Amino acid sequence: MNFSDVYEAIQQLPQPESLYICGTVLALLFLLLLLVRRQPKNVVAYTTESGRVMVSRQAIVELVQTSCEQIQDVSKPQVKITIKGRTTHFEIRIKLLSGGRLRQIEQTLQSHLREALTENLGIENLGHINIVATGFKSGRIESKLPNKAPVAMPTPAIESSTADDAATALNLESKDSSKS
Repeated sequence: MNFSDVYEAIQQLPQPESLYICGTVLALLFLLLLLVRRQPKNVVAYTTESGRVMVSRQAIVELVQTSCEQIQDVSKPQVKITIKGRTTHFEIRIKLLSGGRLRQIEQTLQSHLREALTENLGIENLGHINIVATGFKSGRIESKLPNKAPVAMPTPAIESSTADDAATALNLESKDSSKS
């Protein structure tokens, strides 16, 4: 199907103008949705008499990443920032490593991030810090079953003709030694 086929199909509809209007409205709604979901480049840390002090989104992401690196059971943090009014909310998406306990990690990470965001970056109106576990990376599985003893390889059987020859040779030697 090419452009001319689509154009002819639209021409056969009773009111193509209404389709154009609907298409335009859908495109505008899509653009509006993209603008609303966009992450802020800067976050207002605090306001003084001289003006506002801003913190870049990248600085916040680096702070979260370095905080997560200090916890050995957490990897691949992703940060989503939401600003409602004057309050800044954070959603931290993490992947747990083997042996990690979500409850302990959540408490440690939330308290550390709350302190670091307020003390280091000066963000005063700090809202929720939500932790979302997005996955789990398992470590190596160790078997609890006892290891089986290695199976001994059977020794190759001596052919009967060779065994008979060896026995005959031993008998001859013993006869020779008894004669002397």
